[in-house]
Amino acid sequence: MDAFNYLSVMVSLVLGLGMTQLFAGIGNMVQIRRRVTPYWLHSVWIALLIALHIQMWWSFWAMRAERDWTYGEFAFVLIGPATLCIASHAFLPELIDGTIDVRKHYYDARKVFFGMLIVAAAWGIVIEPLMGLRPLLIPFRLVQLAGIGLMVGCMLSSKPRVHVVSTLLIATMLAVGTVLTRYRLGQTGLE
Repeated sequence: MDAFNYLSVMVSLVLGLGMTQLFAGIGNMVQIRRRVTPYWLHSVWIALLIALHIQMWWSFWAMRAERDWTYGEFAFVLIGPATLCIASHAFLPELIDGTIDVRKHYYDARKVFFGMLIVAAAWGIVIEPLMGLRPLLIPFRLVQLAGIGLMVGCMLSSKPRVHVVSTLLIATMLAVGTVLTRYRLGQTGLE
């Protein structure tokens, strides 16, 4: 087994924990659906979180050519998956007795949730140059920075309109970015 295959197990485990958290949370909310007041924007972000986990795992394949891994490099690689896992946990409401207002939870958790996503997005910008995959200064970084700006807006604002517009833009950017830069395994595109 080469180093990449060995290390990819840990990346997969951490991302898998985040996905498990999301799927278990969905299942739990379905089980107690009579006590849950849903919020569509929360549901959209759950779907986006699933897509972000898949995107991050898929993107890890681009690091397969790295032969001389260091402990520090690998620890840094784990920051992205770890922040997504933590964001997923913080974003799901605690299933306590009584009615669960998902809209209230969404806005209560927004600072931690979007803060973690901002960390993951910033990590996504610097991981590729640090690992020698792509230079830091490429046009696609503007899209990534725009996404961070939208998430900062969501973190700081409790206005539903800000969240709706930002979420729709982020979803569009994620879909377009995935098609243009990660559609095929190992593809980096938009250099």
